[in-house]
Amino acid sequence: MFSTSRFIKQSIHKYQALNHKALSKSFFTSSAIKFNKLITTQGDEESLQIKWNNENSDTSTYSYLWLRDNCQCPRCVHPSSSQKLHSSADIPLDIKPNSVKIIGEEAEITWNQPLRHNKGPAEDHISRFSLDFLRRYQSSKASEKYRFNHITPQTWNRDEYKLDWVSYNDYMNTDEGMHTVVQRLYNSGLVFLKDVPLTDEACTQVAERIGPIQETFYGRDFDVKNIAKSTNIAYTSLYLGFHMDLMYMDSPPGIQLLHSLKNSVTGGSSIFVDSFRAVELLKQNYPEEYEILVNTPVTFHYVNDGHHMYYKRPTIVTGEPQSGPAWESHVNYAPQFQGPMDDLSPKDAKKFYSAFQKFADYVEDDSLRYQLTLQPGQLVMFANRRVFHGRTSFDPTSGDRHLKGTYLNLDSLKDKLRVLSHQYGFDQSV
Repeated sequence: MFSTSRFIKQSIHKYQALNHKALSKSFFTSSAIKFNKLITTQGDEESLQIKWNNENSDTSTYSYLWLRDNCQCPRCVHPSSSQKLHSSADIPLDIKPNSVKIIGEEAEITWNQPLRHNKGPAEDHISRFSLDFLRRYQSSKASEKYRFNHITPQTWNRDEYKLDWVSYNDYMNTDEGMHTVVQRLYNSGLVFLKDVPLTDEACTQVAERIGPIQETFYGRDFDVKNIAKSTNIAYTSLYLGFHMDLMYMDSPPGIQLLHSLKNSVTGGSSIFVDSFRAVELLKQNYPEEYEILVNTPVTFHYVNDGHHMYYKRPTIVTGEPQSGPAWESHVNYAPQFQGPMDDLSPKDAKKFYSAFQKFADYVEDDSLRYQLTLQPGQLVMFANRRVFHGRTSFDPTSGDRHLKGTYLNLDSLKDKLRVLSHQYGFDQSV
């Protein structure tokens, strides 16, 4: 535990005596002892600095505006909902502490004025921050670690992907099984379950262990089988080339599930490619073409069966700061659903087609292609913004082939991964 030193009291009294005078550049200093090591604080006109008692004696700087805005007391954060009870716009731009103390495991700050639209009591507001909270937000790297945004996916090719079945019972009934699946969905983007019940509901039940179904105009789930006069090439017996689903939507699904209910046909194997590996190869060997695919929006559309869906997005997306390093990249690839690109000059068109062909050559390289025939009771989950999927052709007269499918939003995976990794840790090797 911390004990408050005589120096804290002296410095606080000194500050209060000078409160009505002009503030100096450094207007208060305090300290506290923990395990015979010193934590010190120092303030200036704009911020509070905390010098930690770690090996490197790191110093963290916190804006007064940020500290007041992120007060964790019950008047500022609702106790049961954990939601803020004020707006960032309510913080006075000239707010400062009257005092700062380190007491036990907390930093206590008494503020010199109320919020701009304060409707509560007029007395001085006191904020208390646990030292763990302040350490968590002492830098962008620290907060990224807290949110598991510092992790990175592991790319793979055909020979590097190791098939490791997860049992349905383990996944549905244990945290360990669930944690294995969500970690694997992040690390490699491709997970296989076995012994899944042969019922129409099983696919959505598996999905809902992670989060709510992302319903689309196909419904809560969909059937993949050969249909005459199909409105989707997936519902034929033809070869279905590599693609991602629903690229023409504003928010395409993050995770797709396919559950085999019947499969007695000749052919019809499921095929997968890690697009992140294909991107790595393109960037390494053709950097100019890589940049073209990063910067050229591609049209995706679905104009059929009473629908007109449309969206434009580049083939390769990377460096999205709002997503955090762990999720900053994804790929958009669905040749079957590309629409006319109406904003390319002839010169730019040639550059794009050349770059796209080089990328497609990596995608179609057999060394990247993982192939497996799903048997009844087997289910695959894959990251729809990363792993391309497809299917070899099959003979519809040779038997029956029926898969059930559904979608999840990527937010559901992020949510479950963070919660379970906080409890059990994150394993990059899973």
